[in-house]
Amino acid sequence: MQSDDVPNRGQVQTLTAYVLDLELEVDRLRRRDQFLEQEAWDHVRQILRLCRSAAPEDAADRLAAVAETCGPFSELLHDLNDSPLPACDQVVDIAVRPLAEQAFRWQQRLSGANRAALRLDLEPEHVKWFPARLRHIIDNLFSNALRFRDPGKGEIRVGLMLRAKRDSYELQVTDNGLGMSSDQAQHALELSHRAAPDRAAGLGVGLAVVKLLVEQCCGSISLTSGEGQGTCAAISLPKYDVDDHVG
Repeated sequence: MQSDDVPNRGQVQTLTAYVLDLELEVDRLRRRDQFLEQEAWDHVRQILRLCRSAAPEDAADRLAAVAETCGPFSELLHDLNDSPLPACDQVVDIAVRPLAEQAFRWQQRLSGANRAALRLDLEPEHVKWFPARLRHIIDNLFSNALRFRDPGKGEIRVGLMLRAKRDSYELQVTDNGLGMSSDQAQHALELSHRAAPDRAAGLGVGLAVVKLLVEQCCGSISLTSGEGQGTCAAISLPKYDVDDHVG
């Protein structure tokens, strides 16, 4: 291979960032489809039970019950109906509110935290950034907040604050969940770290993924938390121009 054919470090970093975005998107879609398949079968089983238990003369009541059963699944399909995104490595103008609301509803369903409340404090409402990457960042932060919610607290609260500065967007996601000790917070952004082995199966790598996505775009992330006091993830994202690309 000639030296001109060998990719330089910048090209490798750009390709790595692009591949990571694609892998995360494929994984997100795979989990979404698995969740939808399970929900679909659950609703089919409910409908079959209704059909078998009703007498023939109760056809009208049976149809009404079937329609009521199908309602939540119809709402689920609507919630998870993603709008088409441009190439994931291209900067576009993004409406943050609908993106955040859909990501939150998705994580609510996955975690079973149906009573959780999202508070949005967005200034501005639109940002010029990488749409798929921003969705993965917000998605992982919401996932972390809802997975580690505190069942002893009556209300589950998650907040997303967005501010625009001269050269960056400042984003914060806060929650009133279990939180973690200062030592755990110090290491929570490491890929191999697992904040609480007894909380859930699998590696808790959501925050580490966020750190990787942010730093690949020359941003920064910090984490503050306290046991029983919830967690705050503060992120600084550099501004880009529309039509800029990863790298």
